[in-house]
Amino acid sequence: MFKSVFSFEGRINRREYFLSFLIFSAGVLIMYSIVTYILAERISKDTYGGVVYWISTIACAPFTFFYFAQGAKRCHDISLSMWWQLIPFFCFFLFLKKGDLTRNEYGVHPKRSGNNRNRDTRDNINDHYLSSKQGEHPYIETRNLLRKSKLDGLISEDEYNEKNALLDIQEREYNEKTDLLIRKEEVDKIAKPILDNLDKLVIDGIFTQAEYEKKKKELYDRLLNESHQSRRIKIANSYTNKIFHLFKR
Repeated sequence: MFKSVFSFEGRINRREYFLSFLIFSAGVLIMYSIVTYILAERISKDTYGGVVYWISTIACAPFTFFYFAQGAKRCHDISLSMWWQLIPFFCFFLFLKKGDLTRNEYGVHPKRSGNNRNRDTRDNINDHYLSSKQGEHPYIETRNLLRKSKLDGLISEDEYNEKNALLDIQEREYNEKTDLLIRKEEVDKIAKPILDNLDKLVIDGIFTQAEYEKKKKELYDRLLNESHQSRRIKIANSYTNKIFHLFKR
């Protein structure tokens, strides 16, 4: 967090952007207070307002540049150009909008904690595995290698437990992304024939392109919600069956 704060390259998350806003606000307020205190009794009232304004602007320039650079990286985190932050009150959208989960055109996912020191490499690995065939689990071999390293005496028991915990986090993220892709593929198969029919209605002039896009979004939202509910029901049924068989014994 807070690395290369004056750079416009890369991405930052919502937390770092909010802290940057607080630093910017506090810095501007402090510098303005200092300037007004120093100049209060040193210049005439006729020129006081203009002099305070220009000196305060110069004094606050580093904080403004810092905040604009951080805003640019926050825009990058949601796949937007840095110039979007010039829109009035757009900062509130940046406070709330969740960033892209995987690599985008501006870089890899920003590091979220000290435990994710190898996040850049992991994002590349995850992107590679998510594009591989279903059923190929990337962490089985990794766990075997880690276990072998412990048996060979290369790492201690504490190191093994620490790395294994990190591997659990990576595997959980991988499973979530894989599940999301599988559900999206299922939804795409269902939505395609429906959208093909709707596309013909657009060509015939029955629907406008804007109406088509609206209907498409509504369709995907509905299918994703149905898929999510269906998955919850399957998980609940699975647990129910396990409990039933346990008592049946």
